[in-house]
Amino acid sequence: MNTLNPESILGARIISHIELNELIPFLNRKALYRISWGAQKAQGAQWEKIQKDYEVKLHSMLQELRKNPWITPRAGYGHWQANSEQDTILLYDPHQSEKVVARFSLPRQTYGERLCLADYLPARSSGKTALLSLQVVSMGKKASETANAFFADGNYVEGYFAHGLAVQFAEAAAEYIHALIRKELNLKKNQGRRYSWGYEPIPDLAQHEILFDLIPAQLELDMQLTSAFQLIPEQSTAAMVIHHENARYFRIKEPRTNE
Repeated sequence: MNTLNPESILGARIISHIELNELIPFLNRKALYRISWGAQKAQGAQWEKIQKDYEVKLHSMLQELRKNPWITPRAGYGHWQANSEQDTILLYDPHQSEKVVARFSLPRQTYGERLCLADYLPARSSGKTALLSLQVVSMGKKASETANAFFADGNYVEGYFAHGLAVQFAEAAAEYIHALIRKELNLKKNQGRRYSWGYEPIPDLAQHEILFDLIPAQLELDMQLTSAFQLIPEQSTAAMVIHHENARYFRIKEPRTNE
């Protein structure tokens, strides 16, 4: 249970600009090089060479970004008192502690421990609440426009580099905001987990609409949702942050075994 008096920190807040230098320590270079820039299968001497080449490329792109900031990180996040009610998470109005302002219905594991994210919050019937945080980050519309302009000109290599870097900076921003949340709530360095919509524990992308009702991402961050509830700009992420010390990632459906 969170022991802070949360009155002064409840609700949403907006960070309209994050300096890239703040995010560089959170940038996962291995994910950038292997996943976003396509070196998944490189090993040994080949991987060593690719790393050196990509370090040079990354340095060049960061230098260019300082002159022409086509990645413009921004974020929204906030904290709400929360309960569980069976397989649903309830969030309460920051100013009216009895008023439910959001409900997130979640799936339960079909095997094993039969976990559900709601399990990490106190039941409504207990008379206790815990803090739950939400966050959304975006690299701005210009990130997508820059990568798409390269592709439109037939410069697929630079488009690939630009797109991949923006994607990984979005992940870095998510880590940065999560670290900020932990610091703000006086949590341990690695306490809690971040769960994004579209993955098994929290699969319903339509719940992005609830998120946008709680954090004014459309108005303040110039973000939108597609008809399928995907985030726009593409280089954006959103997450529910569970602070329970035992929170972990898990599958909902039992993995298939090759027999």
